[in-house]
Amino acid sequence: MSGHPAAGIVPATAGPGDVAEGAVPHRGRSRVPAGTWCWFAAAISLIFAKNVMASRDLTVDSYYDLYAGRYVVQHGLPHSNVFTVAAHGAPWVDQQWLGQAIYYAAWSAGGYPALAVLSAALVTSGFALLALLMIRRAVPPTRTFAWTALAFLACLGNDAVRVQSFAYPLLVLTLWLVLDDRRHLRPAGRVWLSVPLLVFWANVHGSVLLGAALVAGYAMWRSIDASCRRDAGSALRYLGLGAAAALSVACTPYGTAVIGYYRSVAGNRELASVVAEWAAPNPLSPQSWGFTVLIVLVAAAMIVAGRRGTRPDPLLATVTLALLALALTGVRFQAWFALGASLLAADTLARARRHPVPALAVPFRLVTAAALAALAAASLVVVLLTPASRFESGVPARAIGVAAQIAARHPGMTILGDDWSGSPMLWLDPAAVGRVGFDARLEQYSPAQITSFYGFVNVAGPRWWRVTKGYGLIVISRLQHPTLADALARLPGWRVVYRDRMGLVLERGH
Repeated sequence: MSGHPAAGIVPATAGPGDVAEGAVPHRGRSRVPAGTWCWFAAAISLIFAKNVMASRDLTVDSYYDLYAGRYVVQHGLPHSNVFTVAAHGAPWVDQQWLGQAIYYAAWSAGGYPALAVLSAALVTSGFALLALLMIRRAVPPTRTFAWTALAFLACLGNDAVRVQSFAYPLLVLTLWLVLDDRRHLRPAGRVWLSVPLLVFWANVHGSVLLGAALVAGYAMWRSIDASCRRDAGSALRYLGLGAAAALSVACTPYGTAVIGYYRSVAGNRELASVVAEWAAPNPLSPQSWGFTVLIVLVAAAMIVAGRRGTRPDPLLATVTLALLALALTGVRFQAWFALGASLLAADTLARARRHPVPALAVPFRLVTAAALAALAAASLVVVLLTPASRFESGVPARAIGVAAQIAARHPGMTILGDDWSGSPMLWLDPAAVGRVGFDARLEQYSPAQITSFYGFVNVAGPRWWRVTKGYGLIVISRLQHPTLADALARLPGWRVVYRDRMGLVLERGH
């Protein structure tokens, strides 16, 4: 074998002090700085407390995951749409089936509190792994706390109860394995753990495409480097790793049919036009404030480190730039950028520091960690004691119950709900399956159907009510759509049968 190792890769024969340019020394056996675990516990306690309390507010996606999970557990995997009128019989690829089944199992075991705790634990574990990765890369304790908290701040609004929660720890674990392997001249055995990780990920959330792209892209780069060094064995092994990562996306009960599912979602202009989280970030929107702040702080960190002669880890910088490009296309991708960007900034500044970061007094560290741990424990108790009605308080639950009673007396009646009642109805009233007009899975509908449905929701256009044709009941959220509620109350041919602060039910006149 001839040639030189790629930049940032440590030869297998290197001594303990031989670290390539741009690589971070392995600190696994070195002494952990004083106060590290206090600040780690403080960060994780703070994140868990905030997330578990926020998990008491279920979203439309929460209800979608629950009723889809219930169907999978009770009937097996669906292959055609059985839930809604507008997309009845359309091919159904439930890529998230396993995550939904796990969520439903959690609800079955402990109701909404168990679901909230599971979701919060998954999200928190992602940030715990992020903090541990910072510690492994010799980031000072207080900076580990600060950058982990900043990453979470940029994720606020993207951490609701939905199967996306599984992706937080999975993305960080995948990144960890890749960064660890980069230290070796040849493929390390641990990097192959990314393959079963990706297979699991492929069955819980569509963001597996990020993980697969990360591993496959890394493997391709390493294969090319090994070929340049005339190390055919390593080149072939990396090619195998890249191929396995790419194929992992299709390792679901639906096989290659998931490709069609991803095509229906990726680049779907209709989704971006009607759903805020699919649209590009807006610095003026509260949902993107944390994201915007993080971009500014990371840029400042790169400038400070550059002035001190320290360059960012090239692999980590490449991953972060790719995640930034993705995040600029949709709000829902901000979370993935936050994880990579905070690690990049913390890691680069840690290598650029000229003097040790002062450690705060021991009593202050202990009191801070204890106070935040107590806050996390108190938040957990509050959530465990929260009644189901509190979890359902964001949707018109009573109106849905009235509609269910009316529909039970008329088996052939179909129900049109708005975007805040359709999916909750399918969960709260199992008999509504197959009778509700639209649900949260918008990629199932044609552009014309989406336009018509959101024209109705937003009372837009001269014939905004045309989507109501064929339905016998209408259920809407007055809290989310007061303008629609007022317009429907005056709509000829319909009569109000129930109204409260949260919802409105109308029945077609005879």
